[in-house]
Amino acid sequence: MRLSLISVGPPYRGGISDLSALLYEELSKNHQIQFVNYSRQYPALLFPGKTEYKQGELASDFPSIRVIDSINPITWYRAVRKIRDFKSDWAIFRYWNPFFAPLIGFIAARLRKQGIHVGIVVDNLIPHEKSLIDTVMAKRILSNADHIFPLSKAVSNDVKVLDPDVAVTTLFHPLYEIYKSKYSKAEARKKLGLGQEHVILYFGLIRPYKGLDILIRALGSIQENLGKHKSFILGEAYEDAQKYSDLIESQGISDSTTFRNEFVNDEEVPLYFAACDVLVLPYRTATQSGIVGIALQMNRPVIVTDVGGLGEYVESGATGYLVEPENPERLGQTILEFFKGNDRDTMPDNIENFKTRFSIEHFCEEITRVMQDE
Repeated sequence: MRLSLISVGPPYRGGISDLSALLYEELSKNHQIQFVNYSRQYPALLFPGKTEYKQGELASDFPSIRVIDSINPITWYRAVRKIRDFKSDWAIFRYWNPFFAPLIGFIAARLRKQGIHVGIVVDNLIPHEKSLIDTVMAKRILSNADHIFPLSKAVSNDVKVLDPDVAVTTLFHPLYEIYKSKYSKAEARKKLGLGQEHVILYFGLIRPYKGLDILIRALGSIQENLGKHKSFILGEAYEDAQKYSDLIESQGISDSTTFRNEFVNDEEVPLYFAACDVLVLPYRTATQSGIVGIALQMNRPVIVTDVGGLGEYVESGATGYLVEPENPERLGQTILEFFKGNDRDTMPDNIENFKTRFSIEHFCEEITRVMQDE
């Protein structure tokens, strides 16, 4: 097939970009494919972080056509021409934020009029931080697609509520196979100045729905019983970071906690995952999580709240633990159980076997099977 993948990709940073690059590389093994990228993702006034761009070697030389300016409709026409001139059988869009619904709907509608099938891979149909226009934008997306590919059962349910008649194939969030550690756990810990202490990792952009405050309170509640330990909180805050620093201090865990309020570059990510014992994500709401995908890729257990689609990635007691949301005490006790029990010794081997179902190869086989059948 001839395919056009329309998404943000390198040199932009973040999980959407990284996964889209992996999709392009895997699909290109068996299909002719072009990557239609963004020339501007967000206007500067709307982007809350320090930079949209990658740093380091993974930022360079990605083969995409950077044509789509999110706020310039003239470029949307150009994207339509690029996709049409490529003689695409299918155009595959990534959708994760209602801000992009107007441009995706515009391009998709014109492609369908020219006989090009439209598939939309949906990370989030309704954002975690909701607004009044979310449903309107979501319906616009669904009405301009031949097939929807949600990345979790939770998102699939959202799709069916808004449009029961749309064609849907529920997939999964693939692992980030770009991340491979050059270090053993011992080597990674030595590089970070660590020894045999318990190491807990929180990773990812910091927003209210991700529940970092819940983890901090959980750590405060168990610090006397946990033994020697170290917690790393790594991620750029898209809100007031000082409240988390203050909470760390008030919980009495400053000495055992490192809080890096910044986007961690691609080269450092495997180092921290190799060094940690467990990833903890106390989300208040979720659809799925690429961060869990990094942990599984690195054979690291996870403790996550049982919200949205997170439970689809965890076999309790085998690859990690699920806990109820909004409960710091229970989260703290689960962390204690993890370190005091025997399950954690077998979890890395369990994950090695478990994670094959979330491979990028399997994902692309599923999506192309659907496209070839239509």
